[in-house]
Amino acid sequence: MKFIHRIGLRATASQRKELESLGVKLPADIVLPGGNSLLAFDVDESHPNWPALSAVFRKWHVSDLPRTEFAKTEIQAAKWLNLMSDWHHGYPQPNDDAFGYREATYDLSEYCPQCGVGLKQKAPFQMRGEPKWGPNGILQLNWIFDEYFVTPEVWATVFEPSGIHCRPVLSIGGSELESVVQLVVEQEIDIVTKGLRMERCARCGRVKYVPITKGRFPPIAGEPATRMVKTKQYFGSGASASKAVLISHELSLVFAAENIRGASMRPVAEREGI
Repeated sequence: MKFIHRIGLRATASQRKELESLGVKLPADIVLPGGNSLLAFDVDESHPNWPALSAVFRKWHVSDLPRTEFAKTEIQAAKWLNLMSDWHHGYPQPNDDAFGYREATYDLSEYCPQCGVGLKQKAPFQMRGEPKWGPNGILQLNWIFDEYFVTPEVWATVFEPSGIHCRPVLSIGGSELESVVQLVVEQEIDIVTKGLRMERCARCGRVKYVPITKGRFPPIAGEPATRMVKTKQYFGSGASASKAVLISHELSLVFAAENIRGASMRPVAEREGI
């Protein structure tokens, strides 16, 4: 696996020169008023000057978005994988500017607006219209990070044989869309939370965990009964909270064989002693 940092900063000429002296290959800059440059670039922690670069990034207070890239063999060997969306398309409806989708789609009786925990789906999602799929076959809506939507063909080929159901998606007017369905993930499982950073809501007292951006996803605490599950635990920050979606090795093989685009996978770690 590789640990890669997406760095962004408004760089002075001297900062750019310092980065280049440390061996960073910089892209063409965007010159801002005043002569500074807007830079965005990737740095791997295997870079020979990573310790010095890391210290410089902390000193400059850059934007640093870490991610992990796994080898194909690591993904293929995993018993379970965390499904992660590569394509967020559109916003849930209606009234996306006022979050009207919440009342239309969810039971809010246990929902906390401060931390985002407690939404329970009660009705089909609504979209503005048929998604423009292009080469993709799976998507997530913006703001909805624990539900996946696929074409009916992808559902029938990849997910239905594994016993994963689907539900319709509606237009704002209430008619059923033809090119998209929502995957129904029925089972929720616990994960091993030891060592995870958490937040406790000052309003409702419930816990959610800081999103995992580095390394494997935490181990599953038990043995799921289905090939696609959600975690009981929530992840997020601020008013955003969502559950992670995991798929089995067997389902990942079908996913890869059908070359489904729009999502990627992160291996789930094995429990110690297994």
